[in-house]
Amino acid sequence: MIELEEAVSLLVNSVKIETKTEKLDILSAYGRICAENVTAPFPVPHFPKSGMDGYAVRSQDTKGASRETPIQFQVAGEICAGDYLFIKSKPCTAVRVMTGAVVPEGYDCVIRQEDTDYGQEQAEIYVEGRPWQNYCRIGEDFQAGTCMIPRRVRLGAGHIGVLASMGIREIAVLKEPRVGIISTGNELVPLTSPLGEVGVYPSSAYAIAAQLKAQGVQVPFMEICPDDARVFSRMLDERISQADVIITTGALSVGKKDFLPEALETMGAERLFHGVNMRPGTPVMANRYKEKLILSLSGYPFAAMVNFQLFFWPVMARMVGDDSLSWKKIRRMVVEGNANAAKRRRFVQAFSDEMGVHIFDRNHHSSVLSEMLRSNCIIDQKQGSVISPGDMVDILYWKQDR
Repeated sequence: MIELEEAVSLLVNSVKIETKTEKLDILSAYGRICAENVTAPFPVPHFPKSGMDGYAVRSQDTKGASRETPIQFQVAGEICAGDYLFIKSKPCTAVRVMTGAVVPEGYDCVIRQEDTDYGQEQAEIYVEGRPWQNYCRIGEDFQAGTCMIPRRVRLGAGHIGVLASMGIREIAVLKEPRVGIISTGNELVPLTSPLGEVGVYPSSAYAIAAQLKAQGVQVPFMEICPDDARVFSRMLDERISQADVIITTGALSVGKKDFLPEALETMGAERLFHGVNMRPGTPVMANRYKEKLILSLSGYPFAAMVNFQLFFWPVMARMVGDDSLSWKKIRRMVVEGNANAAKRRRFVQAFSDEMGVHIFDRNHHSSVLSEMLRSNCIIDQKQGSVISPGDMVDILYWKQDR
């Protein structure tokens, strides 16, 4: 049995960084991982423009201007955003410009209209202007050739806007990772069938699939496998080419029907680990088979979710190069509830808000999934420790929907 950190390290070092790419239109690329460095094809802005409504002037002509001693300028024309008008600059002339309009060559600042008399043919300027005041220079936002979006960045709304500002309609992104799920157990029943006397629906598989899809991961299949090594072996061989990672649940411990460790060994899988010093989900296991990672989680629903949270997301972060996918501990104070002494490192459901961490006196059995409806984090409780109000604890937030 190994420690959590060692197990995560083994997993992360066993997976290959994803390199397959595809081209998408920029709206479809939202939320995907950028596969290339995106450089600016031209400067932005690519023309000098006004930062506000006012008058473009030569700053040197405004020296000494004030409310008491205004300087009069001849208005040589008016330019709105999107218009183009060639005007040759002359001393003591001004061009009426609107926000975003091109500033003609030779004028180096814009006096806001509130500091003028709003003149149409002649305008009085009441303030001194400074060079480049209210003036957006060429390339002020970014220069041509600047790397605007580095590869391995998850594309958000801001990235999409920048791409659009450069006229880029398509971008290369990493192909979405594919994760297949196989739930084992004679008791499992598809949602399309009645439960019968002793049936159980595969709740863990659906909770896991929902989190995967929320993070942009494809789920090409969700299978139910009976407690039969031969059926599992055949199913795995048939499905493995459809996924980059396969998650299984159940059949891991020492019961009569816990066939999975032996079945994978018989198939020639490379064992990375089996059993981690933690509760719930102690028998968690990982193997490599046909160059694919097989991550095997506990059959108990809550234990499966803890295993999934702690072991899967660091793997996915490594594959796509997005560290934000991996979990991170936060130190917070317990303000309500207790946790008894832990015989083994334990992960306890809790709720964290602006006040602190709340531990509710409810059912914390690893077979109970419904308590996740009332928790948003888990506490990493050290072996042998007791948790009481006022204690500082490490928490990990559940992976949330985007």
